[in-house]
Amino acid sequence: MANRQNFDADIAALFIANYRETLRAARSLAFSIDRTAGLFPMDGRDLEVLDEDSRERLDAFRVRFSGLQDLLAHKLFRGILLLEEESPQSMLDILNAMEKREVISSFDDWKKLRDLRNAFMHEYPDQLDICADALTQAHGVAGYLIKVLAQIRKRAIEHVGLDCSDLPEVAQ
Repeated sequence: MANRQNFDADIAALFIANYRETLRAARSLAFSIDRTAGLFPMDGRDLEVLDEDSRERLDAFRVRFSGLQDLLAHKLFRGILLLEEESPQSMLDILNAMEKREVISSFDDWKKLRDLRNAFMHEYPDQLDICADALTQAHGVAGYLIKVLAQIRKRAIEHVGLDCSDLPEVAQ
């Protein structure tokens, strides 16, 4: 599909605002990826004995990873479909559409990211190894979320026809 430029202006304005919010979240996550790099890989014991500064950096990473994933799925994925004049019904439909459009690598990969997030969002004393492993894996794939944002931008410009000056580039 070529540049269409016949999108709904109100939906486009909301998409652009959501994109910019998501871009800020991606930049924050990138900062957290760098700030926590020395903590990984980790196991449950490492997690248990973290000093307060490291725990704070790790908590920021958790929240930012989760937040970016939510913004992508609930605002931008839905928004790009609305701009393409599709009415997404369920999250399953949305994720399948994103896979078809090559915004995400696969539905299964996205589901794995959600599972990782669920595993590390709550620390239970008897599951520190599970949490630490999930955090280590999430740290390794966090850059993928930023790449997904870049794919959304590309799609909005090339297939929907939004102006690239309205969608600042994503640093990868």
